[in-house]
Amino acid sequence: MKKKKGQVLVLVLLVVVVALAVGLSVASRNLTNLRTTTQTEQSQRAFNAAEGGIESILPNLATVAEGPQPAIQVGNLEANVTVNKETEYFWTIPEGEVGQVKLDDATGSPTEIQIEWVKTGDPQEDPTPPLSGTPASVEITRIDETAGNFTQQRFALTGGSAGVNEQGFDSPSNCSADFVKCTKIGFPSNSRILRIRPFWNQATVKVTSVGGSLPDQQYTITSSATSELGLTRKIEVTKTVLPQLPAVFDYVLYSERDIVK
Repeated sequence: MKKKKGQVLVLVLLVVVVALAVGLSVASRNLTNLRTTTQTEQSQRAFNAAEGGIESILPNLATVAEGPQPAIQVGNLEANVTVNKETEYFWTIPEGEVGQVKLDDATGSPTEIQIEWVKTGDPQEDPTPPLSGTPASVEITRIDETAGNFTQQRFALTGGSAGVNEQGFDSPSNCSADFVKCTKIGFPSNSRILRIRPFWNQATVKVTSVGGSLPDQQYTITSSATSELGLTRKIEVTKTVLPQLPAVFDYVLYSERDIVK
């Protein structure tokens, strides 16, 4: 009889242990799910606040000072935003689209504009073995202003892509190890805008001045926000100073009066 009672007690204890283990497992899973849900929610809130900081600063980029900005309140969180301004134009321009470089307000009396493209080591652009990229040819348009009248100078440089028939395209040189192609053009004091259009492929382009310095070309905006639980999210956005006017505008004729053929 005692033996049977002992067996029953063991079975009861076993059932209790199993039930307790199952209960703890379910509770642990629920706590984990709750923690994950909370962290996801907090992470999203921090991300939204950081994004809100970017959106708040974008309309005022031309007037804000470079460096850390005053904290921006987004909901009940704060976004910490830093703005950096670059005088070097560095951008990847898709094939057939146009990149615009601001030329007026240059400092230090620059004498030439240096344009580099075909990024060294880029598998899509660099044709240097063992890579097999397609180097873009580029059309460069410099827009000048004299007494309110605008003129343009065009330059066409070949990328040397195999099987491409190009007439009137000059051969570029090489200026640095970072880019395969390079050219330099004049920089008159009345220059206003430089437009660069790649053909056959995208082009990663770097534009600098020889002597002096270009005006601000790009903004890099970094925004971060931290949630109540200490989760921090960070966003970085790069924006060019000038909007990228579509290529079709290179062939548009504008007049304030009637146009007579």
